[in-house]
Amino acid sequence: MNADLVLHGVTIVDTRDGSLAPDMAIVIENGTIANIAAASSIGANGAAVIDARGTFAVPGYNDAHAHPLNEPDPQDGLTLMLANGITGFRQMSGTPALLEARREGRLMPAADAPELLEMCGEILTGANARSAEMAVAEVRAQHAQGVDFIKIIDATPEVFFAALEESTRLKLPYLGHLPPTVDVRKAAQAGLRSIEHLGPKDSVLLGCSTDETALRAEARKQPAPGPRISGPIPVNVIMRAIASPLLATDPTEFIRYARVLDTYSDERMRDLAAHFVAAGTWHCPTLTRVRTMALADDQGYRSDTNLRYVPLPLRQMWEDIAQQFSQRLPAAARETLARLFAALAKLVQPFKVSGVRMLAGSDSGGAAAWCIPGPGLHQEFDQLEAAGLSPLDVLQMTTSNVAAFLGRESTMGSVAPGKNANLVLLSANPMTSVQNLHKISAVVRAGKHYSAADLDALKSRTEHRVASALPSSTAVGPPCC
Repeated sequence: MNADLVLHGVTIVDTRDGSLAPDMAIVIENGTIANIAAASSIGANGAAVIDARGTFAVPGYNDAHAHPLNEPDPQDGLTLMLANGITGFRQMSGTPALLEARREGRLMPAADAPELLEMCGEILTGANARSAEMAVAEVRAQHAQGVDFIKIIDATPEVFFAALEESTRLKLPYLGHLPPTVDVRKAAQAGLRSIEHLGPKDSVLLGCSTDETALRAEARKQPAPGPRISGPIPVNVIMRAIASPLLATDPTEFIRYARVLDTYSDERMRDLAAHFVAAGTWHCPTLTRVRTMALADDQGYRSDTNLRYVPLPLRQMWEDIAQQFSQRLPAAARETLARLFAALAKLVQPFKVSGVRMLAGSDSGGAAAWCIPGPGLHQEFDQLEAAGLSPLDVLQMTTSNVAAFLGRESTMGSVAPGKNANLVLLSANPMTSVQNLHKISAVVRAGKHYSAADLDALKSRTEHRVASALPSSTAVGPPCC
């Protein structure tokens, strides 16, 4: 055996059922798990041997909804993700330039970064998909650019379903936000692959309302989706819209949210969950992002020690937005938003019990307020725990579920021979508490071992780079959500 690395004496966590296999050795060769056997039966044979006694091996975490490549300098966010155990991510907003860079092999940095699992092109909005014809043309253009999926966030029902139909014809997964004007059951039945952010806002909750038909008709009376500014949109306007989109919400929408909440039905919710299961529609709740949108002025965000990894201009913008949130939104609107977040979070546990498949994502990167690459996914773990999910549920949402969603179960999602050597070693049993998912003692990325000291050094390097950077323009990539 010509192994590169042996993790000796480790306890392996089975992501299928949470069972533990203690005192094992994981043999890694050329970035792949070559063998797993009892530690007593495996020797060094020239490999680097890591004493992993007392640690628990799980697959590397995957952030299934992130935007690190939209940062002006993606390296800091990517490094911070790896330092927090994230070995893979879905890039949820792309551009022709990013797709071209990926085709040419010059997109990702050479080291100290998670794997780019998937990437879409430009998000379908009122800017590039104002009509069904425009939407179909854009889907075809993105197919030619080599996207992995089509993402939509803003469209009329006509545009939404035209783009979905074309994506299906081209065998491209179609996913994203669900506009409140679109019937959620019809979208699932038509092939919507996944819904991000549990809607967002009230679009999924509408499907749980006893007054759904009237409320969706009311939503159609709102201004048509699309750009509200003629000509080029200033960068600061784009960034603020990304950071806290609810600040620009039409006041009448808050009235609708309240009516949706007042007419919520558990029976309707269970029926909707059954539709998702039958249609194979996934969810990526991003509860941490849903909360930052609904409770943007929470003082806890302002005192988060992880803000040391965020450039000063961005931190200042988030603080300003928090102040505006308190000043510009009436108390009744803020109360409705708090109720809205609670109602959305309450969907997660019954969805899981009903068999709805879910992924863990943070929505970090690209200016989303209070969402920090790396720590953001760990905050999502905590939100999922608070929503009623078990430690195994949360672990699966960031490991084996992602593998199943991507159709890559042969190479990722469990600690087994033949799988990619992307691993997290934890200092405590992750099956006894979600909090133990934070206790990272080492990370293996593509066969390279990062000790706790190495991970601390990556975090310190990122903090130093952020602190020493000169204030710059707040340029960002395409909108994220």
